[in-house]
Amino acid sequence: MTTNEYVQFVLEVKQETTSPQVVEETVAYEAAQLISGSFTYSLYEALWTNHFKMDIITQHLESLYDRGDHFGLVYFVFILANAMDFIIPAQFTEMSANDALVPILSAAIIEDWLEYENTYEPTEYED
Repeated sequence: MTTNEYVQFVLEVKQETTSPQVVEETVAYEAAQLISGSFTYSLYEALWTNHFKMDIITQHLESLYDRGDHFGLVYFVFILANAMDFIIPAQFTEMSANDALVPILSAAIIEDWLEYENTYEPTEYED
């Protein structure tokens, strides 16, 4: 999915959604964890392998999350994935288009990202 397609999808969903939706937070968080876990670790490795400054990316993600800029965090992750020609799950796109679900998706992503950062050890094949 290109950035243009992503933005168009989000705008279409926002235009179609007129009333606030009730969200079961526990179920939504479990779904967000599954979505995040399906690509966050692979994205982190791809960025690392391509010599991205992981400490700066992590600081930026933490800053976005700490400021409560959940949309910024989700969109930044999409931009990172797009930069790597990395395919993100369709469910990520769907959740990121729902205002009530974005903070939950953001929390799942930052949790996975920080966990992976603390445990990631490059293999001997990586520079």
